[in-house]
Amino acid sequence: MPASFRDTRRVLGGTLPTLVLLACGGGGGSPSSPPPVPTPTPAAYRPSIVLVLTDDLDVPTTERMPRLQQFAQAGLSFTRFYAAEPLCAPSRASILTGQYAHNHGVLFNEPPNGGFPALQASESSTIATWLKGAGYRTSLVGKYTNAYARGAGEGYIPPGWDDWHGHLTALEDGRYYDYWVNDNGNVVRHGSNPQDYSADVETQQAVSFIEAEGGRPEPIFLYLAPEAPHLPSRYAERHGGEFRHELAPRVPSFNESNSPDMAASARALPLLSPADIDRLDELQRWRLRSLSSVEDMLDAVIQALARTGRLEKTYVFFTSDNGLLMGQHRGFAVKGNFHEETIRVPLYVRGPGVPVGTTEALAVNVDLASTFAELAGLPALDRVDGRSLVPFLQAKPPSSWRTDAFVENYAGPDQTYALRGAAWSYGESEEITVYDMLADPYQLKNLRRLTSPGDLDAFHRRALAYSACRGASCRP
Repeated sequence: MPASFRDTRRVLGGTLPTLVLLACGGGGGSPSSPPPVPTPTPAAYRPSIVLVLTDDLDVPTTERMPRLQQFAQAGLSFTRFYAAEPLCAPSRASILTGQYAHNHGVLFNEPPNGGFPALQASESSTIATWLKGAGYRTSLVGKYTNAYARGAGEGYIPPGWDDWHGHLTALEDGRYYDYWVNDNGNVVRHGSNPQDYSADVETQQAVSFIEAEGGRPEPIFLYLAPEAPHLPSRYAERHGGEFRHELAPRVPSFNESNSPDMAASARALPLLSPADIDRLDELQRWRLRSLSSVEDMLDAVIQALARTGRLEKTYVFFTSDNGLLMGQHRGFAVKGNFHEETIRVPLYVRGPGVPVGTTEALAVNVDLASTFAELAGLPALDRVDGRSLVPFLQAKPPSSWRTDAFVENYAGPDQTYALRGAAWSYGESEEITVYDMLADPYQLKNLRRLTSPGDLDAFHRRALAYSACRGASCRP
């Protein structure tokens, strides 16, 4: 990296786009009234779709899971896939609606402007209602969103779902043991016995749905959302001996030392003590063990699809709602920030015609709804903010694609935001950060002071335009 950052575009190898401002309509605030469910175009072949959505799974942890990596290597991996907001409830709302948080209105994990009460305003137009309207049989198993179903009754089932096994997080968020589930309107209590382990219960429910639909001609949509590896990351007894020697990632940013160029958010945290590091290492082992049950789940789902004759006509997506800092930048299991380990999440896709390999195309989880809609033969939905990833799944990348990914956050009192380009990142929160992600992938040197005022202003205007975009204006 040259000492001077006067010409940002030259320093970063010409990777900064020409920053043409997005035309924005409507801005943020509460979601607008949804249009009627669109009528699908005729389709001779409509595939089934399975989405496996983990909780707080960062990419470095994903890479430690051997069977999950085998799954990834049999399909297409998006190596630059980002959460639209790095927090559970807003991110899940973005997956369900295809919108950024400033449009769907779920800003936090908890009410009143977050979690289930905030999501209800958008429930009449989600991937579930679209796909059900297109003739799909739909099922949700596992975590829906935070504070479900506060204010709506324990037996409440959102629109669009034929089969429903949603964790009642408003009652008790036990996650792995000692939790309640709304099983198609019947509230069921699970205790602390081995057979109550949530991932195993969810696996049984998912497999039962696949098998029950095996003789029907309609395609299926399965939204399978295990709790792992979210804290407290409890694992099934059978996996207790695994990953004995694993540690939290010892990368250059782990327990980052003070330096003039470090992020203010990291500097504000105390250095991790030896006891903190020991706890992080133990927690990482627990997280990995909890993910072993997710690997079991994925294996069982694929086997069930094969038994029922659906596998060759099914797209299986694996991702997470957000990542997590596990000691990087002094963060102890921290999310809700713009560090790469928090905003970048895995996306692995297998299915008919999906190429084997990787793509570096910048993608955001708001793209999933548009992707599922196109796979189902639905017309383009004007109100969604994301773009369909189907061209990449068909090995026909579009001639024009986004040059930066937008991420927003409401962890503080105000909206903050970041842009992630192919070779750089820019963030505005408690400070402005600029990182050269090629020379400094661990984000140790903030280049803000070396960036020209003109380039900082261009970054700011670009991010500001995204922060109020809606629909087509979010899809450059």
